[in-house]
Amino acid sequence: MRCLSIFLLLFVGLIASNSPRTSVIRTEHGFIDYANRLIVSRGTASVTAKTTSQADLKIVEKNLKLSKGEARAQARENLLGLVTLVNFDGRTVGELMVDDPLIESRVETLVSSAYQQGEIEYLERKEVAIALAIKMSGLAEILVDAGGHMNENLAQSTFLMTRNAVPKSERTSGIVIDARNIYHVPAMVPKVFNENDKLVYGPRHYTRSRSVNRGPMGYAHNMDDGNVRRRVGGNPIMVEAVSSNDMVNLTVSNIDADRIRDAEKKFGVLTNCKVLVLLK
Repeated sequence: MRCLSIFLLLFVGLIASNSPRTSVIRTEHGFIDYANRLIVSRGTASVTAKTTSQADLKIVEKNLKLSKGEARAQARENLLGLVTLVNFDGRTVGELMVDDPLIESRVETLVSSAYQQGEIEYLERKEVAIALAIKMSGLAEILVDAGGHMNENLAQSTFLMTRNAVPKSERTSGIVIDARNIYHVPAMVPKVFNENDKLVYGPRHYTRSRSVNRGPMGYAHNMDDGNVRRRVGGNPIMVEAVSSNDMVNLTVSNIDADRIRDAEKKFGVLTNCKVLVLLK
């Protein structure tokens, strides 16, 4: 399978060039940005030249259209390889594609509709470079099952009265989980457990639409990162991750798990996916 060979090639480059503790995974072909939920690849092609004669003058015509097409095709192929590396829930998208031909077909269709990221580059070595991108929301639409999520009709009903009774300045606006001291690999749909392996945060706490469009969890590297306020507001509570045994799902202390559950009951922070992880 062509995409599997691309996956293996890119995986070697990924291991060699990155620590998975960062929210941006880079390869020589592009990057996977879990914080901004974006996958970007780059393709290049030589600018072909054709020499003709007209009125005894030689005119060099650069066939940019053909070169741009080649660069775009290369970027699309590289993008498919990058997508196979995306960590869904401890399983890579490449693994899910191998297991399910329908997923493979839908992912390839998504990649074929990738949009151009930024301007076309004209390089000094007579090359043209084009970057293509897809959003993780498009990937999530394919991969996130309908089952196991909170019912859309219940999403706002459990906490609104309690939240409205608390002054805005005193409301908990989100949850920040500090995982900078442990080894944690970012993923599209990670979970949080307590020390007794009981689920604290997972699909049953939010709707499928929020999982697809917002993502269950945000990532940042410090509290000054702009993603922090966008995801968890100006008054989040902070808890410490005590472990990540499978490197994808996080464990918090039982005491912090109770704090998270209390914040959810009063302010709906989990229901609204107002959860962010700090990575080293």
